[in-house]
Amino acid sequence: MHQCIHQKVQLKKATVHNNIFKYNLILLITLCVTPFISNAANADKEIFTYMAPNGINDTRYLYEKQLLTLALDLTKAKYGDYKLLPSQPNISVKQTELLAKNGHFKNFFFKFSYSDALANKLLAIPFPIDRGIAGYRVSLIAQSNQALLKNVKNIRQLKNKTIVQGVGWLDSNILSANGLSVFTIAKYNKMFEMIANERAELFFRGINEWLNEYKIMQTHQPNISYDKHIALHYALPRFFFTSQNNTKNAKRVQQGLLKAYQTGQLQTLWRSHYAKSIQASQLSTRHLIKLKNPYIKNLGTQHQQYNFTMQELKKIENSNLK
Repeated sequence: MHQCIHQKVQLKKATVHNNIFKYNLILLITLCVTPFISNAANADKEIFTYMAPNGINDTRYLYEKQLLTLALDLTKAKYGDYKLLPSQPNISVKQTELLAKNGHFKNFFFKFSYSDALANKLLAIPFPIDRGIAGYRVSLIAQSNQALLKNVKNIRQLKNKTIVQGVGWLDSNILSANGLSVFTIAKYNKMFEMIANERAELFFRGINEWLNEYKIMQTHQPNISYDKHIALHYALPRFFFTSQNNTKNAKRVQQGLLKAYQTGQLQTLWRSHYAKSIQASQLSTRHLIKLKNPYIKNLGTQHQQYNFTMQELKKIENSNLK
């Protein structure tokens, strides 16, 4: 009797050990095989790289990331699936140019203001992804400088003002070429700090981008405000750029952008990001000062057909945005 019970206990133990062994074996196989399955699934996906933000307060690249995603989604049927990855953060304009030129990131697509010099180094996709709106500029100022530009009517009256802009920005060169006093610094957040602390008087931003930046930075720099009297305007087409040998995927992105525009999806995305800032700018009530952009002499006018219209801007200004 005791021997029979002992045999049953031993059999039960053996069954338990056998089940544990089977479970561990299945787990081991799963752990070993899963990466290969995952790699096999990703093997057919083309890697694309977008510009990573320079910190949590930097929202400048969100629109271009979503637009690149849209362009790639709309061309999946023709070109296949893809995977979108960020570049390394906190890279300067010059570093971005160099990394793109050398193919450091796989299929690196990023938004830059077009210049003839840049187009000689990198491949430009001739579609204005900001639709020309960034060429209209309003200034952030200190609270104490609310009346600084109240009586300004021409470019000459700006020549005694101190303007801060980013190192390597085409805007810095354009403003300087028009005879204005421009002080350039590398760190994005520091520009807002300089205005708030009255170490510089003016920081011009696109009417599509200043509002979100202002709201974010005001929590850190409560002395920062914005001018309500003037706006600058100069031609500032912004394109996607990539390395010069990346012609196949540049063609894909261009086809995706055109399809997004033709279906209206690009305009919808554009409005979702920029309409509130455009409306808050009230461009039609400001005195507009026109400047020349001497850096786009070799660029044609075909891209301008995709720019926003003044009728469209008026509609945004008068709309009830939530």
